[in-house]
Amino acid sequence: MLRIEIAATDGAGSVKGGVNEDCVGHHGNAAWVIDGATGIGPRLLDAPSDASWLAQKANGLLAEGLAQDPDMPTTELLRQVMRQCGEALQREQTGPRAEAHEHPSAAFAMVRVIGGEAEITTLADCRVIANQGQVFGSSALDAIEARTIAALRQILAEEGEISPEAFKARLLPGLLANRRLMNRAGGYWVLGTEPRAADHVWQVRFPVRPGARFALASDGFLRLFELFDAAEPADLLAISGQRDWAHWLARLRELESAPESLRQFARVKRHDDASLVICSWENDG
Repeated sequence: MLRIEIAATDGAGSVKGGVNEDCVGHHGNAAWVIDGATGIGPRLLDAPSDASWLAQKANGLLAEGLAQDPDMPTTELLRQVMRQCGEALQREQTGPRAEAHEHPSAAFAMVRVIGGEAEITTLADCRVIANQGQVFGSSALDAIEARTIAALRQILAEEGEISPEAFKARLLPGLLANRRLMNRAGGYWVLGTEPRAADHVWQVRFPVRPGARFALASDGFLRLFELFDAAEPADLLAISGQRDWAHWLARLRELESAPESLRQFARVKRHDDASLVICSWENDG
C-alpha cells in the first residue's frame, strides 16, 4: 500500500494576505498535488479565488473518481475530472462570459502504484522526486516562464527602483500573452476545464519496490532547489515528519522575505503557495 507520511500545504497568505490556491490529496494507492494558477482576467466565481475553487473542485473529483473506479487509467480519470470541472464552472459562474484562457487552471502531479509499477503523471510545473533524488516532470511551460523571467530581469535593469504597481503593469501584457497559450497546440497544457489536456500529460512508469519514497511538490516548494539553490532534490525526498516540513518551510519563507530576494532571485511573486506530499510504498501487494 501507498503510505502517506506528509500531506501539507502552506499558503503564501501565511506570510502576506492571500488565498492558498494549492491542494494536496490522496486515495488508495494514489497521491497528488494541485497548484492553482493565480487568475489574470476578471473573477468568474463567488469563491476566494477562481484558482482555489478549481484546485478544491479537482481535488474532490479525483478522490471520487478513484473511489468509484480504482483501476481507471490516469488519462481517463483526468479527462473525466476536467470535463466535470468545466460543467461545474458553467453552473457556478457568476462573472462575465469568459474566453478559454480566462478559465481557472492548475499545475498537477500524481503518483499511482499500479500492477507493481510506479506511475508518475504531471501537467505544467509540479514535480515528483523519487529514486534517491531524481526529478520527474517536464512541460513547455518551463520555456515560457523562462521568457517571463528574462523580461522581468530586463525591467529591473532598466528601472532600478520601481513600485509593485508599475512593475505589475509592465509585466501584464506578457503574462496575458502566456495565458492565451494555455491548453492549445504550440502552447502548454494544464489541469483545468479542457478535457483534451489529458492527452498531453507527462507520464512515466517504472518498477516499484518496498521502501520506495516519493515527494510530490508544487513549484512554490520546489523553489528551495529550483530558484534559491538552498537544497537538493534528495533533501526534499528525505523530509520525514512535521518537524522536517516546518524546518524547510521556514527556510523557504526566510529566503523569499530577504530584502534583496526579488533582485537576486528574479520571480513574478515574492511568496508562493508551497505544498508537499511524502509517500512510500510499503509492500508489493
